[in-house]
Amino acid sequence: MDFTFVSDHLALDFAATLTWRTSYPIELLAEPADLAAWVTQAGLTDRPGRVGRAALDRARLLREAVYRTALAAERGEGAAAADVRLIREYAAGPQVVVALKALGEAERRGGIDQALATVAARAGELFGGDDRHLVRHCAGASCTRLFLDRSRAGNRRWCDKLSCGSRANASAYRRRKSAPHPSEAAPPSPRDV
Repeated sequence: MDFTFVSDHLALDFAATLTWRTSYPIELLAEPADLAAWVTQAGLTDRPGRVGRAALDRARLLREAVYRTALAAERGEGAAAADVRLIREYAAGPQVVVALKALGEAERRGGIDQALATVAARAGELFGGDDRHLVRHCAGASCTRLFLDRSRAGNRRWCDKLSCGSRANASAYRRRKSAPHPSEAAPPSPRDV
């Protein structure tokens, strides 16, 4: 499976591994191998090692705490104490170590627990800093992805312009094309004049 990384933050991309939460939820971390693929594609670790069902369950707990905390940040509300505590506990563990192999080449060492600790630490940095004010919810009709709006004007609407943005533009175009053009309207009848 290929994952999408468009949220401009690792923790928010991790939260997006459960998609379309309010309409047709799709679990992208269905199996332990999916979690191993995500941490590798996210560039967290080169070899996550064996990933078991317990690690997958822990990852989902962290993901949901990150998602709820991001929603609270986006809404300008306080985060649930239990979610903050869980993120902090995960972040306290040993994280992925990046080792320089040669100029332009690094190795990321760590298993799945170190990868989850790194995600939690980055979530802690996000929610504990000023960037929490940049968290936005995608304006796509059913999209539930959260992202950081780093646009100069602060008006980014979609998680990804090529997916949600393109769908919204195509939908608006179809609505405009299906609406009758003013020049095509029937002339007023003599009774209307």
